[in-house]
Amino acid sequence: RSGTYEWVVVTSPNGAERLMSACRDARDLGNARVAAVGAGTAARLREFGVVADVVPSRAVAEGLLEEFSSPTTDRASVLIARAAVGRSVLPDGLAAMGWLVDDVAAYQTVARPLDDRRRAQVSSADVVTFTSSSTVRNLVSDVGVEGLPTTVVSIGPITSATAAELGVAVDREAAPHSIEALVGAVVAAVASS
Repeated sequence: RSGTYEWVVVTSPNGAERLMSACRDARDLGNARVAAVGAGTAARLREFGVVADVVPSRAVAEGLLEEFSSPTTDRASVLIARAAVGRSVLPDGLAAMGWLVDDVAAYQTVARPLDDRRRAQVSSADVVTFTSSSTVRNLVSDVGVEGLPTTVVSIGPITSATAAELGVAVDREAAPHSIEALVGAVVAAVASS
């Protein structure tokens, strides 16, 4: 039960959806304070009647760590609801601060292989957007770097770093790191080409 924690941390709208679908309602969170990585995650929580106590200005794990302070007791605990495959920055950082961390895989991103028609659609598109490191890895694995459109837009620095590691040049990065800003970055990229 999530109500036994001092904090419940949700790192994405998918994580919010999965966490709240496992609860009868917001009362299952008890007295836990809630932190959401990003405005989109906070908005998804609000749809379930949960208002995040903390939403860092930088929608990345590092931004949330900057908002946390050390626990006041040696038994203070945090539940993190996030993707099964993700960076360990947040759970490791909170544990280093002295928090007891339960890192729960709330959901798993599963790649769907593209058929030839979809591969052709990707390569003929004007822009590709990446919303997470897994989206970069999965699409590059399926179509290769050469199969991507010439204009690439990323939601944020972690996603952009993954793209760079895989040889994908990112033309624009959303700021702030939200879907709304990603759309703005796409518009700006198209307008400048």
